[in-house]
Amino acid sequence: MYRRVTHLRSLLFTLYLLKDGRWAGYKEKKSRLDLFTGMAFSNVVMFAIIVATAQTLHIHHLTNIQSAAQAAKALRPFAGRSASLIFALGFIGSGLLAIPVLAASGSVGMAALLGREWGFSRSIHQSPVFYGLLFVRTIGGTAFSLLHVNPIKMLVLVAVINGVAAAPFLFVVMRVSSSQSLMGKSVNGLAAKILGWITFAIMAAAAVALFATGGL
Repeated sequence: MYRRVTHLRSLLFTLYLLKDGRWAGYKEKKSRLDLFTGMAFSNVVMFAIIVATAQTLHIHHLTNIQSAAQAAKALRPFAGRSASLIFALGFIGSGLLAIPVLAASGSVGMAALLGREWGFSRSIHQSPVFYGLLFVRTIGGTAFSLLHVNPIKMLVLVAVINGVAAAPFLFVVMRVSSSQSLMGKSVNGLAAKILGWITFAIMAAAAVALFATGGL
């Protein structure tokens, strides 16, 4: 009963915003909050991983990680014998997140590029291309584990590819989002432009330094 009442209140609130013409602004604020909090937490987690591995693995010269079991050693000073279990649970949790987030994001982009319907809010019959791409990407990722591909090296390789590809993508995004003719009232403000171009410059410099120093 409580769930029905909550759902009804949410539906009425949505209809009110649509009628009042403020739905787009509400979604923008909600997306902005979600983006900022998500990025903040992800950076905190990333920093914790870097510090933990530096103080446990790197300090003992364990820099050539070949398996998840070796990576789990970073938790051993804190979790003891439960380190492997905690690491495994985290690995499974990140995998469950990867399906709707990482796999779906690529499927959304490809389906939109093909002019097809997309999104989990639609059924398989309404957006078959989106779900088909999602299925192929999920099965493809699973197949790598059956081919005995080193998961740690694969993670590093994918991270390097994403880092190198980030600069040109950021350039396109900044050009589009800063164009008054394309974005209209939603064009980037001064702060967004400054932060965006600084981020682009840092990512581009990092990619150039990677190749210049033979980091691959």
